[in-house]
Amino acid sequence: MKLAIVCSAHGFGHLTRQLAVAEALRAEGVDPAIFTAAPPSIVEATLPSPRLRPWVVDVGIAQRDSLTEDLDETLRRLDEVCSERQIDALAEELGGFDRVVVDTAPAGLEAARRAGVEAIAVGNFEWAWLYGQYPRLRQWAARFEAWQRPHLGLELWPGPGLQAFRSVERFGLVARQREPHALPQGSVLVSFGGFGLADLDARLPEVPGVTWVISPPMTRLERPDVLWVEDVPYPALVAGAELVLTKPGYGILAEAMSTGTPIAYLDRGAFPEAASLVAVLEERGDRRVENLNDLGDLIGQERPRVALATAAVARRLLRVEPVKPS
Repeated sequence: MKLAIVCSAHGFGHLTRQLAVAEALRAEGVDPAIFTAAPPSIVEATLPSPRLRPWVVDVGIAQRDSLTEDLDETLRRLDEVCSERQIDALAEELGGFDRVVVDTAPAGLEAARRAGVEAIAVGNFEWAWLYGQYPRLRQWAARFEAWQRPHLGLELWPGPGLQAFRSVERFGLVARQREPHALPQGSVLVSFGGFGLADLDARLPEVPGVTWVISPPMTRLERPDVLWVEDVPYPALVAGAELVLTKPGYGILAEAMSTGTPIAYLDRGAFPEAASLVAVLEERGDRRVENLNDLGDLIGQERPRVALATAAVARRLLRVEPVKPS
């Protein structure tokens, strides 16, 4: 089977879970090509010798950093990235595949339809629903819903879920996994993904007994209380840390839930996906923090581990009967 994964590069949560799926597909004898605009180093760190196709497939919500949205920039980029010309160009690239997995870029689904190739959406939320939460983006939300509607969706937990699809099947948690990397006692992994965090040095106080752990693509800080780690798989850092400091996002939440690592999170504002993830964080005993000097009772408090559904998702993708959308 010739299979492609078309993946949003909005943050890295979409990509990291699809890299986990790609590993599971390889175990089943299928080596997918991956279309994404994410840095090749992120892909290669999980999937050696990837069949990588650099491609900007969607916009998501443009952000200045992990906590700050920019709707003006979102609208400007949508006209270019989701243009008819770009969708047709992607359709031409996808024409040689037997099946396309899309997380969950509507333009990728529409390109597969135009190419006459079966497409399956995989994700914990859909962009048509999310855009519908913003009055300025509702025209695009309607267009995205039309692009999504012909296709099957595989819904991942946790999240707001999938709605505007031909049919939806539900699955659990999907995440990368690696053995824990040894870190100093009191290690707090600072994790803000592809968008980073503005004023990182000023935001991180010196806390007695705490070592801040930072790894690419975050910004390196030259401080005695900061441990810079390169060339270590990121899931190994999540597993080895005593606490993760982050924002509510699927990728880091899923990897921490699979390893039992506690999370302290910063407020993500009104981003619509966040509420459903925050509910899960609070249920597992994690909490929002405003003063980073106040992390002591969270560090090292292991949470229950959640079993992964990654292999089940991969097997489902391979056994779907081909039905080419009209």
